Amino acid sequence: MIASVSAHEARTHGTSRIVSLHGDDGGFDREFWAGVPPPQRLEMVWELVLEYLAWREPNAGQSGLQRSVCRLERRGR
Repeated sequence: MIASVSAHEARTHGTSRIVSLHGDDGGFDREFWAGVPPPQRLEMVWELVLEYLAWREPNAGQSGLQRSVCRLERRGR
């Protein structure tokens, strides 16, 4: 697991840019996400999922996401 960063640390190391509403070509976002390692991206997305679930149903507890995995293999011929 990636070490969590305090909110203060995240704000002190933030990146920002001011653009007009129609002057954004998406390059800033692409550059930002290119600099975030995939494991950290997954952690960030999972945090968003948990926030969404807490917002949708505050007293739900665990999410109902599927946790089972199976693997099918074709027999050798």
